[in-house]
Amino acid sequence: MKQTSKMNISTFIKALFNKETPTYIKAITGMALLYTIFPADVLPDIFGPLGFVDDAAVISILTTVAMTLLENHNKTKPVASEVNTNTDFDPDKVIN
Repeated sequence: MKQTSKMNISTFIKALFNKETPTYIKAITGMALLYTIFPADVLPDIFGPLGFVDDAAVISILTTVAMTLLENHNKTKPVASEVNTNTDFDPDKVIN
C-alpha cells in the first residue's frame, strides 16, 4: 500500500503542542477525542463492537484531515532562508 502522508504520529503529536500550529488543526483533533469520550454517539457503545467501529472511524477520519491540513500548513510556511531579514529601514524615506 502506498503511503501518501510523510508525517508520522509522533511528529503529529509534537505539532499539536507547538504554539505555531493553527488552532483549527488542534480543534479538529480535540473534536475527534471528544467524540470518543462523549456518551452520545451515532452508534452507542452498548451495541457492542459496532458501537466502537464508529468511534474508530471518526478518530481515523478527523486525524487524517488534521494531519493533511498540518502538512499543507507546513508546506506554505516560509523557510528561514526565505524570510526577508533586511533591516535597512529608513523612516525618512516612507511616503506619507
